[in-house]
Amino acid sequence: MEYLTEMQQRVLLALYDNDKVTLRKLIELTKSSTAPVNNAVRSLKEWGLVEEIEETGGFPKRRYIKLTEKGKRVVEKLKELYSLIEASS
Repeated sequence: MEYLTEMQQRVLLALYDNDKVTLRKLIELTKSSTAPVNNAVRSLKEWGLVEEIEETGGFPKRRYIKLTEKGKRVVEKLKELYSLIEASS
């Protein structure tokens, strides 16, 4: 069984609050660097929690990362869990 790392959780939470973002923006939102965010996005894509969208309307092409419906449900459960932890402190 796989578990979400802290970085994967940070990526999911950042995407939940922002419809779709570029990798650069995601790095900024998670207050991290390229490699950890790239690794987190890669594994989250494999699990079907995020997807990449390429917009071809302009130049250069822009790639965006966004949550899938499954990813949104996972984040909602994470938020519930965090809420329970806070309430018990």
